[in-house]
Amino acid sequence: MAELEKKSRKELEVDIAWEKREKKILLICSAVCCGLGLIFGVVLSISARDPWLWFGGIWIGTGIGAVIGYVTGIPYIYKETMKERGTGEALKATLIGILIWFIIFSFIGPIGLLIRIFRINQRIKKYEKCLSEAGE
Repeated sequence: MAELEKKSRKELEVDIAWEKREKKILLICSAVCCGLGLIFGVVLSISARDPWLWFGGIWIGTGIGAVIGYVTGIPYIYKETMKERGTGEALKATLIGILIWFIIFSFIGPIGLLIRIFRINQRIKKYEKCLSEAGE
């Protein structure tokens, strides 16, 4: 919270805009992947003659949409890991970390999406609170 108090009004406005943009991209990616998962699930449901497989397609598709946002963080994770462990270990650790997040979010589906949206909303509220305190 102390670093937020040091930020200027302009920086806080930029942070709020970035968080809202991230939230919008996350929702769009999840909606697209949910649609693709629905199509895949319906096709799989028809071919396997199991009427409940379409739900699994929606569930996993939404989870994959929620994890796509982490792909943009790969360069940052790689740089930070490279500082600590070196080049070879950094690549391995980054790929393993992203794979773990991918698997986790794929299986928890919409729950992972909700968690990410709630965290983004909390950051937006925190920035707006600091902005209202700083800008009166």
